[in-house]
Amino acid sequence: MSDDGSMAAVAEAPVPSPRPSSRYVTLDGMRGIAALAVALFHFDFIRAPHGYVAVDFFFALSGFVLWQAYYARWKERGYGVVAFMRQRAIRLYPLFLLGILLCTATMLGQMAGDDWSPKTAHKIAYSLPANLLMLPSPVTQALFPINLPAWTLFFELVASFFMVTLLFRLPWIGLVAICLLSAWVLVPVVIVRQSANIGALWKEWPVALARTGFSFALGALVARLPQPAVRPQGWVGALCLLAIAYLLGLFVGFGLGVSIPVKTPAIGKYDLMCILLLWPILLVLGSRFEVPALLAPVSKFLGDVSFALYAVHWALIDPFKWLKDDVGVPALLSALLYIGTALTVSWCAVKWFDEPVRRKLSAIFHGGRKSPISAPAV
Repeated sequence: MSDDGSMAAVAEAPVPSPRPSSRYVTLDGMRGIAALAVALFHFDFIRAPHGYVAVDFFFALSGFVLWQAYYARWKERGYGVVAFMRQRAIRLYPLFLLGILLCTATMLGQMAGDDWSPKTAHKIAYSLPANLLMLPSPVTQALFPINLPAWTLFFELVASFFMVTLLFRLPWIGLVAICLLSAWVLVPVVIVRQSANIGALWKEWPVALARTGFSFALGALVARLPQPAVRPQGWVGALCLLAIAYLLGLFVGFGLGVSIPVKTPAIGKYDLMCILLLWPILLVLGSRFEVPALLAPVSKFLGDVSFALYAVHWALIDPFKWLKDDVGVPALLSALLYIGTALTVSWCAVKWFDEPVRRKLSAIFHGGRKSPISAPAV
C-alpha cells in the first residue's frame, strides 16, 4: 500500500519547513512496520493477518506528508500542477518500474521451468505495456496483475493530482466532507464483504477510490493541525511502533497471539476501526512524539527501505513459497528468510537504483540543479 513512502526523510518537499526537524523518525518506523506487514500478509497471511489495512495508513501518511511538504509552496509560490505531478512521478516511478520488471522476470523464470502457461504468457503480453506506463491493465480483472500491490501506487498518483488541483484549495470543512463521503461509500462495502482487503480489481475501483480519498483527506486534516515546537523523544513514540505492529497482526503471526479467520463480521468491524479511528490517532501521535534514541536507527532504516519493500516484495513471494511448500523448509523459517531477503533487496534497490535514478531525473528536469532525495508516501 505508498507509499512512500519516499525514503530518506518523511518530508518530501524541496522547500524549507517550519517544523522542528525535517524527519519524522517515529513515522518512518511506523511506515516500515506497515510495509513489513503487507509483505508478510502477501507471503502467508497468518504472519500478519491484518497487513492489508496498512494500505490505509500509507494513504493517510501520504496526505500528511504532501500537505506538510507542498502546501506552503503551492500557496506562496504558485507551485503548479505539472511541476507537482512531475515531482511525484520522479519519486514513485523508479521503484514502481523495478517492481514490475522483477515480477515479470520471476514469471518468465517460472514459465521457463515447468510452469509454462498460455494464460500467464497472455497476462504478461497484454498487461505489461499499460502497467509499464503506471496505468491499469485494460484486459484483466486485476488492475496490475503482474505486480498486484501496485494498484495502490496508481491511486497514490490519482490522489496526488486531486491534492494539487482540489484539496489544497479546500477549507478544512471541505476535507471533512471528503472524509464523510468516502466513508459513506467504504463502510457498507467493508461490512458486507467482512474485510477491507478491497481495491486490486477493476470491479472494486469505487471502493479503492473511497479508501484513498478518506485516508488522503484525513492525513491532510492532521497536517493542518498546529505543529508542536518540539517533538519529545520517549516512550510514546516507542508505543506507536508497538501499537501499529500489534494492530496489523505481526505479534499474532509469530506465535504471540491467537489466530483469527480472514473474514468474519468482527474482522470487517476491526478493519473499519483501524481505518476510521486508530490510524488517525496513531498518525497524530507519531507526528508529535519521536522514538527513544535507541530505536531511532532502526526506525530510520525501516523508513528508508519501506517503499522499496512495498514495490518489490511481490516478486520474491513465489520463490520462497517454493522453498516452504516444495522443499519443506518450516513455515516460520521461510517467512523469516523471505523478509530478510526482501529487506536486503530493498536496501540495495534504494541505494543502487532508486536514489541514483531520481538524482539523474531531478537534474534533467531541474536544469542541472540538485534536488533533494525525498521520502515516499505509499
